[in-house]
Amino acid sequence: MNIRGYLFDSYPVGDRMVSWIKTEDKVSRFEERWTPSIYVGSKREKLEKLSCNKKISSYLKCIRYVERYEKVDDISKSQVLQLQLQDSKKIIHLAREIESLENYGTYRLYNVDIPTVQSYFYDKDIFPLGNFSISSNTWTTDDSVDLADYITPEISKMELELVPRKQDKIAKFTDRIDCIMINDFILESESEADLILECVKTIQDLDPDFIFTKKGDSFDLPYLLERARQNGVQNKMIIGREDMPLLGPRSKGTSYFSYGRIYYKPTGIKLQGRIHIDKSSCFIWTDDYDIHGLYEISRVCRLPMQTMARASIGKCMSSLQFYNATRRGLLIPWKPVMAEVFKSRRELMVADRGGLVFEPIVGVHENVAELDFASLFGSIMFKKNISAETILCKCCLQSEDRVPDLGWHICKRQGIVPQSIEILLKKRSLYSSLLKEFPDNKIYKSRKNALKWILVTSFGYLGFNNAKFGRIDAHIAVCAFARHLLLQAVKIAEKNDFQVLHGIVDSLWLYKKGAAREEMEKVKAEIEIMTGFAMSLDVYKWLVFMESKQDKDIPVANRYFGAFENGKLKLRGIETRRHDTPTFFKKCQMEILELFATADNIKQVQDLLPRAKEIYQNYCNLLHQGKAPIDELAFTTRTSKDANEYKVNTIQSDVLWQLKEQGEHTRAGQKVRYVITDYSKKKKRSVPEDMNPDRYDVKRYAELLTECCYAITKPFDHDFELG
Repeated sequence: MNIRGYLFDSYPVGDRMVSWIKTEDKVSRFEERWTPSIYVGSKREKLEKLSCNKKISSYLKCIRYVERYEKVDDISKSQVLQLQLQDSKKIIHLAREIESLENYGTYRLYNVDIPTVQSYFYDKDIFPLGNFSISSNTWTTDDSVDLADYITPEISKMELELVPRKQDKIAKFTDRIDCIMINDFILESESEADLILECVKTIQDLDPDFIFTKKGDSFDLPYLLERARQNGVQNKMIIGREDMPLLGPRSKGTSYFSYGRIYYKPTGIKLQGRIHIDKSSCFIWTDDYDIHGLYEISRVCRLPMQTMARASIGKCMSSLQFYNATRRGLLIPWKPVMAEVFKSRRELMVADRGGLVFEPIVGVHENVAELDFASLFGSIMFKKNISAETILCKCCLQSEDRVPDLGWHICKRQGIVPQSIEILLKKRSLYSSLLKEFPDNKIYKSRKNALKWILVTSFGYLGFNNAKFGRIDAHIAVCAFARHLLLQAVKIAEKNDFQVLHGIVDSLWLYKKGAAREEMEKVKAEIEIMTGFAMSLDVYKWLVFMESKQDKDIPVANRYFGAFENGKLKLRGIETRRHDTPTFFKKCQMEILELFATADNIKQVQDLLPRAKEIYQNYCNLLHQGKAPIDELAFTTRTSKDANEYKVNTIQSDVLWQLKEQGEHTRAGQKVRYVITDYSKKKKRSVPEDMNPDRYDVKRYAELLTECCYAITKPFDHDFELG
């Protein structure tokens, strides 16, 4: 069988891998016999004993000895046992069976928890949306993940939304389907069973490549499946391209902790041969062009598109590392084993200091230069070869490459982490160059932004205790280099008579009275030559560093706003940037800020304050006249625990208790939207947006709007009154 086209979707079925290939005029199904392998390390006699064990033989298709690197810091390969499975789904069962045969640690297991499809991609060296020729189970291509100007196939899309006929204030799975919206069509029927079957037929007739939903994983598709079951048509729910009914979610989802927050992820509902994207579950999704960001990460990290659309950023980074490990013959441990290097209290005091911060000088400043190291942490990991196995390696004790302040030596062999980061840095640089030539190209912007997310979090993932190739010592080393580089930059700036207004980890804000852009460019170039790291330069017409809301004498490192020379705004930490701020407040604050951005200096901003007051008054009038849209007044909050764990009466708990009364049990990490209806009450001060509140507390919203606007007008004139 000879096929040429774009790899669209892949998934395992028993001892086979099924792939769908997008050609010019259709999508073709291709399958081949392939199953994953796990690897076992131990003493030779133990491996021989394992290979003859009848308990595990029923799981296996093939057993053989192979040479692999067992540990990431191994210099030479070891002989391990490769166990190829008969059925892809049995991989965890086999691993647990092997572990139970001997005392813990007797058998060292590898490549156990790599998803089967990803193992297939690594083994075949293929990637989603790559353009391949397939002949006799051999994949060949001229395509490459290194390319920035790659071509993607023409795809067909469908938007799907289900509207329940609510019997109460909150929609439930027991509610009958009122109608189904597919693109611009509305499907309706007196018979719910007929309506469901009409939906299935429409999907089959339109045969879309992508189905987009707003809450497909958490509500729409589970709800559709439950209504199909209630109507006895669940066996006809064939909405993928395989001739088999869609299965429901295996669990209700999970809550997890990441970067100081609790998040909730519903169980993903994936289709076969067709791609289901739940926009609310995709971390990069803000508009329709972000599908190109999804393509980019799927290709580079070799993740199936439906997996990538629901993956954490750490999972994307892991897949890229797993691919590089596989290509170099390095096994991936089932359970991470690299321990932190022991440190004395004195060593810990020096080592564990994080990033360097110069507190901002609160107030308004003119003609400020902002110098940013480009992708600093990722660049440090790549250029300085920072990885779990390279810090204090066993082979390069005399290495001249040392970690600043700590003196730790760094291996000369390239680590798995810098090898993985290299392509991210390279491609982001390619897109930056392309955007200089084509500044309005939204596809390039989407791809570049998607790569940025992985680079930003790659540093945190390096210190994550469950990362296969992570280690806290490598994390500490990156911070040490970052501190050293920022101090070098500060010394050069001060040597050139610039004052440091603020500095945080990888960025500096500099001021020199009457400084021209040429002087700023000169400082930038000098820093780049001295440090060996690229920087970007932006010049503000005016910039405001803000104080803490709790204590006016304390500056806040990440709360500021300003306007560049080209009139574009940069906003950090203010209400417009916060995800929990109602849209109504954001619109008002943003309208004032865009007005301020037309000013070239502080005096001109002050002259615009009366016009800012008019904008504020217009929004205030909408509130008092009851014309403010309810949906724009909704606050968004992420719950920190399950609904039944809240004991103190707060607005947030008030909302959760009302949802619970309606049978809606929220989980830790889920987002909840609510409207304040009566702030003076002790209970039921707010109403969940899903319960369609018909009023809002005008007084409270007016107070909050005043605070929101005053935050950006006060720095320019403390005596200026909005009301």
